Order: sequence, then C-alpha cells, then structure tokens
Amino acid sequence: MVTTRETQVAARSIVRIQDSKLLVENLVIDDREVVEYLAAVDDLAAAVEEALRVGVRVLEIAVTSGDVQMVKREFDAMTTAVQTNVDKLLQGAKDTLTERLTKFGTEDLKKSLDGHRQELNSELVKLFGPDSASSVQRQIDKLLEQQAKLYKQGLAAVLEQTDDPENPLAKLREELKRKADETVKEIRELRDKVLEVVGQAKGTAAEREKGTAKGRTYQELVFERVSEIARHFGDTALYVADQAGLKGQSKAGDVLVEINPQESSNSALQVAFEAKNQAGISIPRLLKELEEAKENRAAASAVAVFSSTAIVPPGVGLWRDYPARRFVCVLDSEAPESVMLEFTYRCARFEALRAIAPVERRLDVAAIRGVIQSIRTRVGALQQMKTKLTGASGAIEEVQHLIDDHRQGVRHDLEEFDRLLAVGGEDSAEESS
Repeated sequence: MVTTRETQVAARSIVRIQDSKLLVENLVIDDREVVEYLAAVDDLAAAVEEALRVGVRVLEIAVTSGDVQMVKREFDAMTTAVQTNVDKLLQGAKDTLTERLTKFGTEDLKKSLDGHRQELNSELVKLFGPDSASSVQRQIDKLLEQQAKLYKQGLAAVLEQTDDPENPLAKLREELKRKADETVKEIRELRDKVLEVVGQAKGTAAEREKGTAKGRTYQELVFERVSEIARHFGDTALYVADQAGLKGQSKAGDVLVEINPQESSNSALQVAFEAKNQAGISIPRLLKELEEAKENRAAASAVAVFSSTAIVPPGVGLWRDYPARRFVCVLDSEAPESVMLEFTYRCARFEALRAIAPVERRLDVAAIRGVIQSIRTRVGALQQMKTKLTGASGAIEEVQHLIDDHRQGVRHDLEEFDRLLAVGGEDSAEESS
C-alpha cells in the first residue's frame, strides 16, 4: 500500500512522506549555524540525514521530559490537595471534640467514668489478677511451662544419646575423660616427685643428724667399711663423693675401689659404691643410678649400699644382684655389721674380674650358688635375731650366742667362697701355662 503525505513548507519547498520515506524538494535552510556545520563535512547528504536523525531523537526526549514534568506537577498538586483536605478533616475533628468536651463538663465526665468503673475493674482483675485463670500472667506462665517441658524433653533426648558420635555431649564426655585422665596422670607424677623430694629431704636430714652425732656422714661410714674390706684383697678405696666424674658435673659413685692390678693383669679395673640413706627410690630408678655410677666412675661393677632395710625398695631385701654387674645390699647405720657388705664386695669384685677374663667354665657354679644362698640365709637369720634381741631383753644372752654362731658360719661361708674363686683362678693359671 502506497501512502503519501505532503507538506508545502514554502513557495518553492515541498516535504512529503511516501512509503515510509521522507522526500524533501527545494528545501532552503538559511540558519547560519546549520550551514556552517554542514559546510565543513565531506558527505553533505549523509550529514544532513544524520542531523535530521539526531534532531528527531532530541525532539522525542524533549516531549518525554515535558510529559514527566507534567505528571510530577499533577502529582504534587494532588498531594497538596489531599494534605489540605486531611488537615481540614483533622482540624474539624479536633474542633468537634473540643466543643463536645467543653459542653460535657468535669462532673458529667466523672459520672460517666463512675458508671463504667465496676466494669473496668472487672476487666483489669480478669486480665491482671493473680487468681484469674485467664490473666496475662497465667497465660505467660503456661507458655513458659510448655516451653520448659519442650526444653526438658530435648535435653533428656540429648542426654540419653551420649553414645552417638554426632551428639555434642558425647564429644564433650570424651574430651572431659581425656582431660581427667591427663590430670590424674599429672597428679600422680607430681605426687611421686613430691614423695621423692620429701624422702630425699628426710634422708638428707637423717644423714646429717647421724653424721653430726657420730662425727661422720653415711657416705663416710660406707667408705670406712669398704676400705677395711679392700685392704684384705690389696685393693685401694677412694672417697670421691665430692668429686665430679666423667659425666659432666655428676657425682654418682661415692666410693671407688681400684682392684689390685696383680689380679686384673694391670688393667684399670674399678668398682663403684653408692651410699643410700633416703627412702622413696624405686627399683628402676635405682638401677638407672647404678648404671650412671658405673659410667661416671668408669667402673665395671656398681653397688648400692642402703643404711636400713626400711628404706630399701620393696622386694630387694638384704641383698640382691641385677644384670650388668649391679648389686644392692644393706649396711645398717645404727649397727653397721659388715658381713653383707663384704659378701657383696666379693661378688662385685669377682664379676668385674670375670668381665675382663671369663672363668665361669672352670668354676663350680653350683657350689658357689650354694654358698651364696647359705650366706643369704644366715644373714637373714642374723637380722631376725637382732629384731628379737631388741624386743626380748630376757633372752639377750641366748640370742647373742646364736648371733655369734651365725656370724662364724657366715665367715666360714665367705672363706669357702674365696676358696672356690681361687680354684677357678688356679685352673686358669694352669691352662695359661
């Protein structure tokens, strides 16, 4: 369909729209700015078309902006009118209320309120009275009670499912148990340390007290008795309790015995003695200290000498030997009988010599063990007799005779022990010749 719209702009200009196209004939524009702008372009037709397109867009925007401004003006006018009407309405209501209240008067108002007082009181009692079943407080209490039941049920369900790994209380329980176990362990370790410190303090105090009373310490007593035994073998005893050894500042090993070099093939062979005058030491700790004494004094054997059977670790008794040439015995500081110390000295000395020249295959091991057991039995009997002697004053003389007999028996056993060792040494000498 062909459509034509034509407008005669001037006597010589015709502008028409035909088939959706703009046709301009004999159009003359004498606007100086337009002419100057178009005169500067190369493609005059394209520039005129672009200018028309831009102009149309500007006109559309101008029309739209005009519409918006009109709508805004109309809305503002409507808002103002509504506000004015509302103000008038409110003012009218206020004037009416004021007028009616003025006419009503104070007495009339009081009478009116008195007429409704009973009803008002009833409503207030109903809503806020403590005895009212429908009061606000009762309703709040019911809600709180219901909520508390829900919380209680939920908490009970959580507490009943503590084995569920997803339950936070199960994790909390495990964590608390772990913390409790760690705490108990720390407390036990602390207790052991406290007992050890207290035992050391008591032992040190007792040792100092005895040393002051007798003019010597227990370490010096052990050195004195070890020296007496060492002279019998031609060994040399040294008091080194106040001297540091090979392990830094360690003074482990109070007495050091250098074995007669004629028996050790001129080797530097030594036995360390550690004096113990305090309670509370365990067997593992004792063995560790004996090993330290050996290393600190470069000794082949080590002996722990306790001042009383009361402070010896449980299960040790008067005498005990342990692997790696470690020995334990008792030299009572109150009645320093040296038999057990002498026996232990011989054992430690023999083991030290055997460490550098094994002779076990030439010894009557069964006979030696029998002598050792005999000595232990006799020493145990001596200890029992001393106990009886303390509590039975009427049998002192009889018990004293028994003690002398057993002491003589122990001395005989020790001589037999030396003889058996000497037999092994003679066999060794014969073989080497």
